Amino acid sequence: MGSIMLFGAGQRDPNPAQIDPAAVYGAAFLCASLAFCLKSLLAPRLGAATEVVAIVGNVTCGWSWLATRALFRSQTKEHVLWPLVAVLLLMASSAAMSLFSMGEVPFRILDNLARLGSSAMLLLAVAEPLINLRAQSDRTERQFRIVYAAGYLAILAVAVLAVDGAPQGSVAFQLSIPIKAACAIAAVCGYGLAFTYRRQHPLEAAPNRPKRKPVAPDFQLGEQLIKLMSERQLYAEPELRVSDLARLTGEHEYKVTQCISGTLGYPNFNQMVNRYRIDEAKRLTDPVLAHLPILTIALDCGFGSIGPFNRAFKAAVGMTPKEFRHR
Repeated sequence: MGSIMLFGAGQRDPNPAQIDPAAVYGAAFLCASLAFCLKSLLAPRLGAATEVVAIVGNVTCGWSWLATRALFRSQTKEHVLWPLVAVLLLMASSAAMSLFSMGEVPFRILDNLARLGSSAMLLLAVAEPLINLRAQSDRTERQFRIVYAAGYLAILAVAVLAVDGAPQGSVAFQLSIPIKAACAIAAVCGYGLAFTYRRQHPLEAAPNRPKRKPVAPDFQLGEQLIKLMSERQLYAEPELRVSDLARLTGEHEYKVTQCISGTLGYPNFNQMVNRYRIDEAKRLTDPVLAHLPILTIALDCGFGSIGPFNRAFKAAVGMTPKEFRHR
């Protein structure tokens, strides 16, 4: 039933020409789940195909995670390959353990890594619907995500916790193989229902942020800032902030910032202040004022120490203050 719904041709497709990752990974999840059921229930009868079926079935959790990820992530986002690479590596490790003979230590390391990866993918599949839950404005979408995560968690609890943790001799232990196979089938059917719902209710793409309207130049405020910097030499104050300029001009901080980067054309507030400081430093490094130590010039221009002054001066002028003085 789940496989039929998975590829239902009668459902709406917002973009038929585009391959739906949820359908591709869902098909892989279906095949892996069937292989897992065959390996669990009919292993002695499969003969030479047993190893191949086992390799495919061992990666059921990986394809389940990829299918769930595609179901709850907007397809408009840039496609990333690392999740698929992780699943393929898990499949490769399963094949290596099945087809090649390795020493005891490498086998144990590889087996532990594969088990750890499988467990992580199972948890990621549960968490995937809940990652952006608060960002969903549609109440129905939020309920859909919660129901999916709850159903997945319930199947996981039965297959892993109840069965694997069952004591030997118990009914759950004796029926562990058919119970796990039933859980795999239930997971596929559940994904088929979720896929059908998603086809009828496509995931909305994240809205693009509206572009900011260009701010009209404020020449009057620009003149005020120039006077404050040149005539009152506010740049000489080491702790000068945008809030200080806003207080002196009587404007909001954001307007002062917009004027600095818009009307006056500076990249930011710090660039503007450093421009005035460096211009003053160039004047003070004149050979006529050779008696002034470089540190004194740095402090007089508003720098807190000699290091930032030297770096800012060289970035603006192309040489250090000493080199500029003796050029």
